[in-house]
Amino acid sequence: MNLDELKIIGTAHVSGESVDEVRRTILEMKPDVVAVELDPGRYRMLMEEKMGIKRDEPSLRDALRSGNIGVILAGWFLTYFQRKIGEDIGVKPGSEMLAAIDAAHEVGAGVALIDRDIGVTMQRAIRSMSRREKLRFFLAIMRSFIGGEDVRDIESLKSDDTLAEVMGEFREISPSAYRVLVEERDAFMAHRLLSIEEDRVVAVVGAGHRRGIEHYLRNPHELPTLEELI
Repeated sequence: MNLDELKIIGTAHVSGESVDEVRRTILEMKPDVVAVELDPGRYRMLMEEKMGIKRDEPSLRDALRSGNIGVILAGWFLTYFQRKIGEDIGVKPGSEMLAAIDAAHEVGAGVALIDRDIGVTMQRAIRSMSRREKLRFFLAIMRSFIGGEDVRDIESLKSDDTLAEVMGEFREISPSAYRVLVEERDAFMAHRLLSIEEDRVVAVVGAGHRRGIEHYLRNPHELPTLEELI
């Protein structure tokens, strides 16, 4: 990949403007590859949802049997919260990723799935957190879940100042979860981007990952190995 011909778009995941920006950029640039912040599992779920195929959510019994109740509960809360904001503003979570995939097909570009498996990420996050961090993390999710989100400020989440504040709060609540959910995935996605052989690439990632990915691309010697990340 030629870093000079790489364009990274940082999106807000339930943002109509992000959907428009992603589509417009890909159609104008006509890249060789469009890289999206998805793993194969989430890509499959988005495609199934697009086709109207409904998948059963993991049951509490399944969670207890597998010993993954913390992972599943965290996934439930985060997914519901994001979906609720999307319903309020009329944009489904993942719409910008679907727009990127559709635009890639229109211009004949390949699609690269660059995110780490969500199951691996959530398992590593839960295992890395102390009991106090787990409590603070779930309380923060619950407060957001109950208190709601000012949907008028969704676009401001992409600004550098707001991002720094939000990510700083996340790091304060749970440094361990922040490292796994943000910093490790920044490194993983940078690895995946560097492995792309084609020159012209548009990458579509959450705005909170853009700065970290760019740092690793400029300083690949700082990247942990893929073995450390998975």
